[in-house]
Amino acid sequence: MSGGPSIVGILLVAALRVGTAEAAPPFDRAKVETFVDGAVHEAMRADHIAGVTVAIVDRAGVIMTKGYGFAAFSPAKKVDADTLFRVGSISKTVVWIAIMQLVEQGKISLDDPINQRLPDSLRVPDEGFRNPILIRHLMTHSAGFEDSLEGLFVHDPAQLRPIADYLATHRVHRVREPGVLAVYSNYGAALAGALVANVTGEPWQDYAEEHVLRPLGMMSATCREPYPDAVAKTHGLAAPMAESVAAKVTSGFTRASGAYQTQPFEYVSDQAPAGALSASANDMAAYMRALLDPALMGKSGVLRTETALAMREPVFASTPELGSLLHGFFDFNSRHGRHGFGHTGALVFQHSIMEVYPDEGVGIFMSVNTPTGDALLNTFASVFLDAFFGPAPAGPPMVEDPQAEAAKVAGTYLGLRRPIFRSESPLLRYNGEFEVKALRSGNILVSGSDRYKPIGGGVFISTVGRERITFREAEGRMRLFDWSGAFPSDRIGYFRQWRWLRLIAGLAAAVAGLAIVAAIRRLVLVRSLPQAAELVITGLSFLWLIAGVLLGAAVWPWLKDPGSELFTYPGVLYPLACWALLAAAIATPVGAVLVFGHMRPAGWSTWLWLRQTATLIVYATLILTLFDWGLFGFRSFSSV
Repeated sequence: MSGGPSIVGILLVAALRVGTAEAAPPFDRAKVETFVDGAVHEAMRADHIAGVTVAIVDRAGVIMTKGYGFAAFSPAKKVDADTLFRVGSISKTVVWIAIMQLVEQGKISLDDPINQRLPDSLRVPDEGFRNPILIRHLMTHSAGFEDSLEGLFVHDPAQLRPIADYLATHRVHRVREPGVLAVYSNYGAALAGALVANVTGEPWQDYAEEHVLRPLGMMSATCREPYPDAVAKTHGLAAPMAESVAAKVTSGFTRASGAYQTQPFEYVSDQAPAGALSASANDMAAYMRALLDPALMGKSGVLRTETALAMREPVFASTPELGSLLHGFFDFNSRHGRHGFGHTGALVFQHSIMEVYPDEGVGIFMSVNTPTGDALLNTFASVFLDAFFGPAPAGPPMVEDPQAEAAKVAGTYLGLRRPIFRSESPLLRYNGEFEVKALRSGNILVSGSDRYKPIGGGVFISTVGRERITFREAEGRMRLFDWSGAFPSDRIGYFRQWRWLRLIAGLAAAVAGLAIVAAIRRLVLVRSLPQAAELVITGLSFLWLIAGVLLGAAVWPWLKDPGSELFTYPGVLYPLACWALLAAAIATPVGAVLVFGHMRPAGWSTWLWLRQTATLIVYATLILTLFDWGLFGFRSFSSV
C-alpha cells in the first residue's frame, strides 16, 4: 500500500517519544495519549487527512477517546470524541450480533435455509445450484453471490428506497455453491439485516438501536441517515437521523490543488445493515468494551456471556493457511500476528477500523474522513501493540529458494468480488485487476507497493509487518487469498487482461481509421465512388469508431476519478456505447458475408484483399474480447 512504510516509521518515532514498553505500565493514559497524538498528527500532515477519531479501551474502562482535525471547514467544526464518523462495514458486526440474539431466543438457527426466514419477495432462487443458502453462509460471506455496486451509494436521498424493496429489485445472482468460498458480500449482509427485520417485525434501524446500540451504551450511534422527513414518508423509509445527531456527523473530504474538498453525504440506506452505521469515538469505546469483556455483553442483556465468547470462534475458512472467518468478524491474526478480531469499514470518503485483542486486553478503533488515511489505519494497531506490549513473535524465515516461490505466483490477478451478469461488470473488472511481480530478492510486489517474502507452503509475509497472504491452486488456476480470506483473486491469462483489451481496441481503432482514410482518399483524389464492398467495410469502420468514441467518453471520467462511478453510473453515454458496440458486433459478420459473398469484387488486388481481410479479422478478434468483457448491450437491474 502506498505510504505504508513511511507511516510505520512515523509510528515508531511516536513510540520512541513515550519510551519502551518495559519502561511504563501498559495503559498509562498519558503515555498512550502522547503516542496517539504523535502518530495521528504526523500521519495527518504526511497524508493530508482532514480529521481523525480514535478510541482505545481496556477491560478496566476507556483509556482514551479523542478527535483530531476538522469535521467541517465552512463553518469550521473540529472533530471531538462525540463527532460521528461513517464507519461503513463495521455496521455488519451489529447485524451478526442481532442474528445471534435470534439464535439465543430460538427463533432461528444458523443452519436454517435463509428462504425459510425471508419474506416471499426476497427469497433467493436456486439458479441451478443444489444446496440452499444457510444463515451461516451470510455470516461468513460464503453464500456464493456475485457482487454489485449499482445503486449502493447515492448523493440524492430521493433515490433511496426501503431495504427490502432495494434488495428485491437489485437481486444479485448466485455464481457458486454456498459454503465453498468466502467472497465478501454487501448484499448478503443486507439480506441478513432484512431477515432480522422479517423475523422480529421491526425495521432494521429500529431493531439495531433498541436491541444492540442503546443497551451497549452507544447513545448517539445510529443506522439512520439525514434524509428529509418528506422523503422518508413518500418513499416508505425508516425515520431519519435526528437533526441534533446529524449536526455531529463529519463530512467526507478529498484533497485537490492543495485544499480539502467537502464531499456530499454518502447515502447507503438502501443497504443500511451493510454499511449505514454512524458512530462516535465514545460510542465505539462502549462497543469495544462489550466485545472485549463478554461479561459486559451479558450484563447489558444484548447477548449471554457464552454467546459473546462463541462469536470469537471460527465458522468458515476458505484456506487453512490464514485465519478463519469468525461469527461475522475478521480474524486479525493474519494481519498483525496477534490473536484479535474485529472489522474494517469504508465508504468512498470515510474509512474505519475496529480491532479487539483479548490476550492483550485492548480494543482499538480509528476512523478518518479522508480516504488518504488508509496507511494510518492499516499500521497503527500493530505498532501500538508492539510499543506497549513488546513485539509479537517474528515470522518464519524465508524459504531456501525464494526466487522459485515468487516466480510460481507471479502474474496478473483479478478479484472474484465483482459483478458477472450486468454492464457494471467491465468497470469493476478493470478496477479489480492487479499485478503480482517476482523480485530478484525472492520477494513479491503486490499492486505496485506491498512487498511480501515467502515463508513456505504458498504463504507470504509482509516485509514491513506481519500481514500474511497465501497462494494455492484452485479450480485449475493460481488463487490469492488476502489476510482476511474474504477477498480472493484468481490469476488470469494475457487475453483476459486489461492490457489485451487496450491493445486490440487500439488496433481496431487504427485499422478503422485507415479504412475511412482510404475511402476518403479514393473519393477526393481519384474522384470515384468506392465499390460496394469497400463501402461496407468503411461503414463498419465508422460504426466501430462511433461506438469506441462513445465508450471512451463514457468511462473517461470514471477512469480519471476512480470511485466516481459509484455515484454517477450508468450515466447517459455508457448504455449508448454498449448498444453501439452490440450493433457493430452484429453488423460485422453480416458485412463479412456480403464482402466475401454477394458483393465480392473482381477487381481487387491481392494487397487490397489482404488489407480488407485483416481489417475484418481485427474486428472479429475485438468482438470476442468485448464479449468476454460483457460490453455488448446494456444490462442493469432495471433491464433484467
